[in-house]
Amino acid sequence: MQHGTLPPARRRTRRPGAVRRTWARHPRIGLAVRAALAATVAWALAQLVPGPVADYPYYAPLGAVVATTASTLASSVRQSLQTVASIALGAAIALVGDALVGPQLLALALVVASGVLLAGWRRLGSGSSWLPTAALFTLILGQGNPTGYVLGFAGLTFAGALVGILVAAAFPPLPLAPADDALGALRETLAGQLDDLVDGLRQDHPPTQDEWRGRMRTIDPLLAQMRAAVQETDEARRGNRRAARYRPAADRLYEQARALERLTLLVEDLTLVIAETEVAEHERVALGPALRPSAATALAALAEVLRSVEGAAADPEAVRRADGALAAFATELRRARASTDDDLFEAGNVFGNVRRSLAAVRPREPAEHPDDA
Repeated sequence: MQHGTLPPARRRTRRPGAVRRTWARHPRIGLAVRAALAATVAWALAQLVPGPVADYPYYAPLGAVVATTASTLASSVRQSLQTVASIALGAAIALVGDALVGPQLLALALVVASGVLLAGWRRLGSGSSWLPTAALFTLILGQGNPTGYVLGFAGLTFAGALVGILVAAAFPPLPLAPADDALGALRETLAGQLDDLVDGLRQDHPPTQDEWRGRMRTIDPLLAQMRAAVQETDEARRGNRRAARYRPAADRLYEQARALERLTLLVEDLTLVIAETEVAEHERVALGPALRPSAATALAALAEVLRSVEGAAADPEAVRRADGALAAFATELRRARASTDDDLFEAGNVFGNVRRSLAAVRPREPAEHPDDA
């Protein structure tokens, strides 16, 4: 066999790997497949239902779609129950309104108004939007056979939702890749913020306050997205038969998320300290010409560490370079303190933030195995 040529068996394994990665990175593909399967099965089963309920088979695939468009198994169950409860309440409002109010126009107004008001009940969650719709449909479409219509609407929606839940349980989503992407986006933004600080510190003269403001990035939306993605992943583990298999990956993801939470606060604090103290308009600055180069090098090394994170931890070589840059910053800080009466409090604050930031992303040492002792 020639060097550089993969055997046929190995070449064939590339494609399934690529398919699995695409499937993991784009959870909506799996969502679409599960919804299509559940809706098809629900429609086929609805054709077997006898009696007046059989006149409304289209509500079964509706319930299936409601159940399978949720991103997790737990939210699938919750959303299905909320939707069916909203439909039942809306149908009840319509039946009561039709029985108590005479003219149809007045009944329509009261039923819709009552449905919209009751839809504000928080326990109904995302399914609450179905309440006024169900009330309106029941009042208008169920005129000839209200009981049969309500059974068809609520009953078949519930049956379809059960089919959707079973499909979701058989092929449960576990959105690790989207959460990992959210963590990566936040890491890159934090690294970019550090780059902006480095660029400002490497100027011949400190930037003005307005120039520093122009270098401050908006991080809160990305932090919120990361929290939501991690929370969704955590919820997806409940009742998920795949959760045990992917537990190590999920645990690493949660550990990184906690580290990024701490790091975000530290970088934001670091940005404010530098932007408020290392300013051209100030007579005395936090770092000054003596400390700005070593501080900039330490911040640049920290940004490199952030960008090197892959899988469970940062690249050890990048961490070593950052340790060296931080040690050089500490040496310059001690030298500056020895040559001046100023305690350089703000400069020490910058150093402390860089050190804590590096600690937040430092790879943990593996636990020692008893046999290795």
